Amino acid sequence: MRKILTERPNLFEPDDYITFCVRIRGKLSAEDLVSAVKAAYEMNESTMSRIVLQSDGNAFYEMLPESGCKVEIMQGDWQEMVRANEKIPFDLKNGELIRSFVIPRKDEFMLLIMAHHLAGDGKALVYFIESVMNTLSGVKLEFKPLSVLTRETLSERLPFFVKKYIAYWNHKWQAMGGGVFTWEDYYRLHNSYWKNNSSNIRYRTFSVDETAYIMERAKAIGVSVNSYLVTAFLQENSKNRVVGIPVSIREKGDKSMTNLTSGISISHRFVEKKTFEENARCVHKKIRKAVKQNKMFVLQFMAGFLPSIIDGVLLSTHNCVQNPLLKKLAMVMGYAGKQKRDFGVTNLTVLDIPEVYGIIGVATIGGKMTVAYHGMENNIREQDIPIS
Repeated sequence: MRKILTERPNLFEPDDYITFCVRIRGKLSAEDLVSAVKAAYEMNESTMSRIVLQSDGNAFYEMLPESGCKVEIMQGDWQEMVRANEKIPFDLKNGELIRSFVIPRKDEFMLLIMAHHLAGDGKALVYFIESVMNTLSGVKLEFKPLSVLTRETLSERLPFFVKKYIAYWNHKWQAMGGGVFTWEDYYRLHNSYWKNNSSNIRYRTFSVDETAYIMERAKAIGVSVNSYLVTAFLQENSKNRVVGIPVSIREKGDKSMTNLTSGISISHRFVEKKTFEENARCVHKKIRKAVKQNKMFVLQFMAGFLPSIIDGVLLSTHNCVQNPLLKKLAMVMGYAGKQKRDFGVTNLTVLDIPEVYGIIGVATIGGKMTVAYHGMENNIREQDIPIS
């Protein structure tokens, strides 16, 4: 078994989904596609594992003789399938880390993949899709082991005062008899959250020329495309200030189904008196500074807390437990209060896989960039895809 450490916040998070929708054309049947998805499941340790939650609060990946991930042939609109399935908690204890749906259409298929973050990060799911496509092409897959981060493999160490700060909260939790949480709490949290929430998706694929124009504009003002997009979203909705940005710590060439993502956050209010270019440079500077100084901090910080505290903070954030200590910690960790992230921008960069399909997300493939906004129903009407 492999201990869940840095991924622990993902375990109880009620909306920790990664969603991809792939359009596939060619001479194949729905059954061929189902078989290819199953083959990809079988060749990744991640999708051949279940999550074991022990009585002491620790959690582990444990290999299964058969994958608990699902694939079904369905009819209908893929966005409606997302909204229906996000309300159904993943059966993690029985190995359901991914749900895939094959949707037949005239002259093509849509492959919808909904994955729990414990199955892997965004790049991992891209490589999972590549495995599906390789299987369809007759390529023999190699088994990919699960490589989880441990305290030994984390490359940076926390400052002494931060360690003492974490130890203080752990001691406070234990002194009050904090206890541990169970699968019952996991289901209670998920069902409570989605009872009154629903998401929606907006997306637009920019042409090769449009993508080149965006890249040229970003280069001309001295910022990355990621910083340019963040600024465009901040300009579109000036109420948003805090942005969460995932940071990949994946080694070059690593195509394993693993969660190898850290994260940073920045705070920036789009200043109307300044030009877009000035705002973008400011955003870019903040992102670079955060990556340089805090790239691994969130992983080290969260890994220092007792697992039950992480679970408890999520339960407290969504009003499933009432505990003043957990409420304070929710603010410390950025789940609540002024530092709560208003939105997140995920840039998968240029994908190092063949151009066979378009991917929903912020990604560039074959010279075209797709930008998607997947948010809560009550907020998405206020957020358009920026076309600056």
